[in-house]
Amino acid sequence: MEHETDKIDPTGSIELLPERADIEDDQTSDINSQNPKDRKIRFGLLILFVSSGLLIFMRSLIDNNIGKPTPFTFPERIEFAQAETKLLEAKQSATITDTKEFFGKPRYLYGKSYKYLLDDMPVDIDLRYAIGTDGDLPLYLKELGNIEIKEDELRQKTVFKATIGHYTAFDYQNRTYLTACINPRGTSTFTKEQFEDNASDRALDRDVVIGWLLGQKDLRDRRCLWTLMSTPITSASDRNATNQKLEKTWISWYEWWKPRFPTP
Repeated sequence: MEHETDKIDPTGSIELLPERADIEDDQTSDINSQNPKDRKIRFGLLILFVSSGLLIFMRSLIDNNIGKPTPFTFPERIEFAQAETKLLEAKQSATITDTKEFFGKPRYLYGKSYKYLLDDMPVDIDLRYAIGTDGDLPLYLKELGNIEIKEDELRQKTVFKATIGHYTAFDYQNRTYLTACINPRGTSTFTKEQFEDNASDRALDRDVVIGWLLGQKDLRDRRCLWTLMSTPITSASDRNATNQKLEKTWISWYEWWKPRFPTP
């Protein structure tokens, strides 16, 4: 008895056309059986992204400030928490100008240097507001801080403190340093990987998406307040006491700046 799907032509070849048609029918059926709601969601997202792109493009034609950071004025002095460290003297602050070009340099970079005497310990603080950065502090220490220490060594010295985040403390040329990046989202960071995690945090929050559609925010906030503080090491220095004072200064500094992070 001949199988209903087999057809033998006079040359003796066997055709399987009905079976292939069945397969094509099944594929068509699978496509047509897709949830109409899913197709509407995909279509809606496509319209959303296309519309937002056109909106930002049109705004950029009439607003030259689109994509440029909001001007930020650094305060002349920072009032440290009296319960944590005593501010005895604040010297005149100075503007930091970074003219060196290198691969990985932030798109915009503004800076201010501060000199304090805290608990009888002189502390120099360089603060840079970096926009369009990847938070790679080992690179910035080398290129902008002129500090030649291997990245692996710096990573090994990284400390994590709950509610504050990551920071790194190290010694270099008779000075003790502490450095970290204050983030607008999440806690402080030192490495590029830590910064990337924070930059993506809350990227899909409603207010962030709306701000992005209006050209007012980036989905991934790539800004950083890079802090580099240091104090001299003397022969009479108690290394542990110096490190504790510098850490206390950093915590007070972080707690002052975190709620006052510049607006985008």
